[in-house]
Amino acid sequence: MGRIVFAAAMSHVLDPDYYERVCGAVGRRKTDEAMAAIAAMGERFSATGADALVVVADDHLNAFSFNCVPAICVRIGRDVPRMRQDHAEAFDAVLEHMPISYPLHEALANAILEQGTAAGFDLALSWEAPVDHAFLAPVNTMHGTRPIPPLVPIWINCFVAPQPTARRCFAFGQHIARVVARGDWNVGIIATGGLSHFPELSVARIGDTDSVFDGRLIHWMERGEHEPLQALSGDELHKSGSHEFLNWMVLLGAVSPARAEVRYFGELPRINLAAVEWNLA
Repeated sequence: MGRIVFAAAMSHVLDPDYYERVCGAVGRRKTDEAMAAIAAMGERFSATGADALVVVADDHLNAFSFNCVPAICVRIGRDVPRMRQDHAEAFDAVLEHMPISYPLHEALANAILEQGTAAGFDLALSWEAPVDHAFLAPVNTMHGTRPIPPLVPIWINCFVAPQPTARRCFAFGQHIARVVARGDWNVGIIATGGLSHFPELSVARIGDTDSVFDGRLIHWMERGEHEPLQALSGDELHKSGSHEFLNWMVLLGAVSPARAEVRYFGELPRINLAAVEWNLA
């Protein structure tokens, strides 16, 4: 019987130079602090000897496009390349020093996809989509020079309406937990993004955050109160700038009723940085 042996969620723009430019010295300091907390979580994950790492993140309309915006997409195949972009944003340019290809856990990805379709999830799949900073900045920050286990990248549509609901994302996480339990793998799962920030979703609000809303999310996660989180509407997430919390909802479904332990929370004018881990004992 397989089991989830590690779970964590974290911000995914992990570039001290970028935050120093947009937020000053405090931006660099808090990004360094967040990255140190994420690296410490990575040490604990590596100690589990997990067979695979599921990474739940969102597309920034660079792996996919308006030709097709999947609600939930599972990356299958044997390996996945990191994204290469001409004129990349600063936080994608940091990928240039990272490995260019990553092994995938083919059997686990196929099981999530095939059993999910059988269970009524209309999942998309991709053999070719590359992974950007949303996946690779957290994974590489966690692992440093340690080997990275085979990945299962999963994209959630957090940007383009209509998005999957928080409740549906939670249910999909429950599905992932069932697939793991039916198998014979020890699996880690991370979700990335946020917390509150306003990218191109709302240009007038770039530089704002909603710490009150983020505090509510953290309170519920720490107490293991997942029903109010499932009840969050797309409008609430959009207006608060916590649209990427849908990625976290998948993780919550996979580990419920476990309680969260906040390893780092740092407020910046541009974003609220976070690193959260779940007690699965």
